[in-house]
Amino acid sequence: MKERGFSLIELMVVIILIGLSISLVAPSLSRFSKTVELKGTAKKISGILRYCRSEAVNRGQVYQVLFDPNLREVRVQWMESGGEKGKDEKKEEKNGKKIYFLPDGVRMKGIQIAPSQYPSETPLIEFYPNGGSNGGTILLETQGGQQYKIKVSFLTGMVELEKAERSER
Repeated sequence: MKERGFSLIELMVVIILIGLSISLVAPSLSRFSKTVELKGTAKKISGILRYCRSEAVNRGQVYQVLFDPNLREVRVQWMESGGEKGKDEKKEEKNGKKIYFLPDGVRMKGIQIAPSQYPSETPLIEFYPNGGSNGGTILLETQGGQQYKIKVSFLTGMVELEKAERSER
């Protein structure tokens, strides 16, 4: 009579092979997760910039997007025609500001922005009612070195997103 089933040795070999394959795949999944998080953050910030440009044109007000790399946040605010900060009709933002925080694995590495009409302590991109902006470039990076660059044209206010090549240090 022949017995059916697997021996203990066969089961142990299969478990060891599964363990080895998981240990080889796990690091690449972690890198993939960080890349997806960076790309999502870059798309979100470029979407915020595009929205502010659109609102500046539609409402006839100056919109500001402030970048604070130390607090790892992006703030949106706008200026009334007299230069005073405005309040949203929806009342969901406090003091006319909306704040977006960066995920833990993403940081703002390089911020190159031209001078703005309304001076600020933190770097900011302004969008004007004519569709233009003061322009600038923001570089987002993960700890692993992947980078995305967000460019804002000073003349047209158009926002471009591109994957940046890692520069040698």
